[in-house]
Amino acid sequence: MDRDFVVSQFTRYVHGFDQGEEGVRLKYAHSLRVSSLCEQIAGSLGLSQDEVDLAWLIGVLHDIGRFEQLREYHTFVDYRSMDHAKYGAHYLFDDGHIRDFLDDGRLDDVIRMAIDQHNVYQLREDLTPRQKLFCQLIRDADKIDIFRVYVLYMSQKKNIWNVDWADFENQPISDSVMAQARQRKIVRTQDKKTFMDFYVGALCLYFDLVYPRSRQLAREQGYFDKLLDFHSRNVDSEKKLDEIRCLVRKAETLPSPTFVDTMYKDM
Repeated sequence: MDRDFVVSQFTRYVHGFDQGEEGVRLKYAHSLRVSSLCEQIAGSLGLSQDEVDLAWLIGVLHDIGRFEQLREYHTFVDYRSMDHAKYGAHYLFDDGHIRDFLDDGRLDDVIRMAIDQHNVYQLREDLTPRQKLFCQLIRDADKIDIFRVYVLYMSQKKNIWNVDWADFENQPISDSVMAQARQRKIVRTQDKKTFMDFYVGALCLYFDLVYPRSRQLAREQGYFDKLLDFHSRNVDSEKKLDEIRCLVRKAETLPSPTFVDTMYKDM
C-alpha cells in the first residue's frame, strides 16, 4: 500500500471543502491521528504488515463522511443531520470512490464494514471474524482520539454536545444514564438529557475499548484522565462520578479478552 498516495488523495478530497471551517481542519487532523492509533493497536496484536496497513487505511478514511455532513448541515451531530458513517460507506463504495485510494478490490468488504460500523451503538452480529477485528480496531482508535477532542473543546468552553450547560457543575446525572455506566456500557444517546449525562457518556466510552493496547494508549495520552478528573459540586453527581472512577479502575484489572488471537488464527 502506498501510504503517501493515500494521504495525498485524502488531502486533495478535504481541500474540496472550506479550509476556513474549523470543523474541516479538525476532522482532517483527527483522521490522521486515528490512522496512527489504528496502526499502533494493530501492531500490538501481532498482525502482518499488510493487515497493519489495512488498519491504517481504515483510520484515514473512517470519517470521510464528516466533511459533506458539515458542508450540508453545519453540524457533526448525526441525529440532527445524517449518519456520517453510512454516508462515508456510500460515498466510497456505492459511488466508487474507494478506487481513488486503493486499486485492490479484495479488501472492500472489510473496509466498507469497518467504516459503516465505526459509530454504531453495537456491532451487527453477522460480521465475519475478519470484519469484526477491523471494526473493533477502528472503534477503539476513534474513541481514544475523541477523548482528546472532548478535552480540547471543553478547555475552550465550547458546547460540544449542544445541550444546556448552564451551571453544569451542579447538574444531576440521570438515573438511566448511571444505570448504564454501572453496567460498563456505552450510554444510549436518546437517554442523555443534560450536560452531565453527555459527560458521563463520554467517560463510558472507555468501557467499550476492546484491546489492552487501546486502554494503555487512552491512559498514556492523558486526555481521558483529564476528563475523569472533573469534580461536580452536586453531592449526588460527585458520588456517582466516584463510582465511575472505581469502575474504570476495575476495568483495568479485568482479564484481557482472549478471543482475538483465536479468531485471527481461524481467518
